[in-house]
Amino acid sequence: MTSNGQQRPKALLLDGDALSARRIRKALLQQGFEVLSAPDGEQGLTLLIDELLHLDVLVMSVDLPRRDGWSLLRLVRAAGGERDLRIVMVGRRLDAARREQLRWLGADAVADDEEGPQAIASAARPVAEGWSDGLACA
Repeated sequence: MTSNGQQRPKALLLDGDALSARRIRKALLQQGFEVLSAPDGEQGLTLLIDELLHLDVLVMSVDLPRRDGWSLLRLVRAAGGERDLRIVMVGRRLDAARREQLRWLGADAVADDEEGPQAIASAARPVAEGWSDGLACA
């Protein structure tokens, strides 16, 4: 709970790189999130199903083991159009066309992993609160 009595926003972090996941998790915690995590797309999908109604944002790597972020993004958005769940996709060196494709598929924001964990957490905060960072899909 925050100091004003409200619950902390809840994030699900899916990242197959253990070091990257630890860094992003720490940055999300510093932004005030409660953080759940999974190391691959299959475990992430299971956790997502279990926690869906309690999540504010899904922060997901494009390159996940066992079920990549692209297919998981498609699945989440196709399953009843689950638009209440905000999604931040994270990738390395995504060109403008790939970023636009992720937004078209339903990502609310796209963050560059090379900008560091603080940039990713900073992108997740306004998305979790329902604000667009200018990258939202219409």
